[in-house]
Amino acid sequence: MHPNLRALISTVLCWAACVGLSACAPAGTLSSGGAAGADGAPPPEDAAPAQRDGAAPGARDGAPPDARAPAADGGPGEPRDARAPQDAAVEPGPEDAEPSPDAEPSPPVDQGPPIGEALVDRLTVAEVAAPGPVQRGDTSWRIWGRGDLGVAPVFTAPQADCTTWVGYTAQGPGGLTAWAVHLDAQDRVRASHALASGLALRGLAVEPDGHVGALLWDDAADAIFMARFTADGDELWRTELVNPDNRPDDFGIGDSRLAYGAGRYGAYYHVHSNTGHEGDTLKWIDAADGTPRTGWAWGCSHSMSSLLRFHPTGEQFLPVCVTDCYPGTSGDFGSTSRGGVYLNHRGPKVLDVDAGCNGSVAGEVGSLAPLGDGWALTVNAHQAPMTPGQRGYTADKNQDVGFVRIGADQRPGPVVWLTQTPGDEADVSVAPWAGPAGEAQAVVGWTEAGRRWLLARVSGDGQILEGPVDVSAQVQWGRRDDPFRTAANGDVIWAWFDRAGSDTLRVGRVRTGGQCP
Repeated sequence: MHPNLRALISTVLCWAACVGLSACAPAGTLSSGGAAGADGAPPPEDAAPAQRDGAAPGARDGAPPDARAPAADGGPGEPRDARAPQDAAVEPGPEDAEPSPDAEPSPPVDQGPPIGEALVDRLTVAEVAAPGPVQRGDTSWRIWGRGDLGVAPVFTAPQADCTTWVGYTAQGPGGLTAWAVHLDAQDRVRASHALASGLALRGLAVEPDGHVGALLWDDAADAIFMARFTADGDELWRTELVNPDNRPDDFGIGDSRLAYGAGRYGAYYHVHSNTGHEGDTLKWIDAADGTPRTGWAWGCSHSMSSLLRFHPTGEQFLPVCVTDCYPGTSGDFGSTSRGGVYLNHRGPKVLDVDAGCNGSVAGEVGSLAPLGDGWALTVNAHQAPMTPGQRGYTADKNQDVGFVRIGADQRPGPVVWLTQTPGDEADVSVAPWAGPAGEAQAVVGWTEAGRRWLLARVSGDGQILEGPVDVSAQVQWGRRDDPFRTAANGDVIWAWFDRAGSDTLRVGRVRTGGQCP
């Protein structure tokens, strides 16, 4: 046989084998994740020295000033293998069946890495042109002082049809606009809806039939509204949420959360009392007609960070807060102040943390997600025992990542610490992950010293199964905005902007390889 003919046959056979085995391209090339900072550097780290000479929330109600002992010197801590070796094997899954040559190819969203592939190889990032530049975030009370949140909150709401809604506030020459961006199953823009002009978006939730709920805040008027829209962006009703003795005056302290379930919306947000104190309120709003009802008018005080999620199995909401004072404190603030993580604003208590009743607090809630028939809660806080009084958070304490299972009876289990580094971790998020044979697992992410983003996979009881792995070159997520959600095909999905003023929305996924319904 002529040598050239032999070479041609060999090439054709190789190409045919490659196509038949789907092995010509490396796994994970569906949508490669570029560097998170492609259109600008990340916002300044929130681990900068705390501002201690400004007016604390307690200054408005006569509390003593911040009195923490000097902070420890040193840079970020080293990554650790926590509860499992760094090289722990990932649970293998069933091999993908070899596709038939005549089979119709799956749409891109259904192509994912094979089960058993490492988290970092499952990551993909889509870039989306947003309808306007994102608003800058608040400087908020965080860990024993104030910290920059960088970017205003970004809300991610996946739907059963594998589409996703992303909400955020844009700030342009004409002022603020609350936007809801509807993405298709491939994370491409299907539609963008301007929900309100001159108002900030402080929460977004989407009903199973596609109706959209938005929590809208008027800073100038110290007013907050719940509004419901069609899937095409047409407003159906708008209701102001009012308490007679407090109002939502700012979000330089505390949070705002919105969730939907069982025919109603829950809105949980910071309020400032007419007598100068800081707390939170919980409102229920009927989805059909916007009729509001008060869950409580005054909850944790001061309410420093908070969460709210709905569990579809038990059809129940769960609110969580961190307080720097009440409940928990009795007596002189200087010597008896104590903070904590509480469910339902009065208990059960999850964890005691150092606090000063003056805005100084040594813990934050990060994220809450349905897991099994209960929930998974993530926090950052100190592992050392709480010390009462305003000088309790000393230089030998730091912030680690805690994982807590909460039962269907809303009773918390023990805190399982995922890290024990000498530095500080923050911005923790969690989402369910289906392990082998449907085992309840979770993906947890956090930041280390505001400069590194890490991901880990944990068991249902908080034991690290994989990681933590540094994913900073591929993805980021927002600061204290509870970003991770679960898509209909099981992917962990979230959205973020790299920096304030950016109009490039990024959508990250940890892909399961699952199929859309």
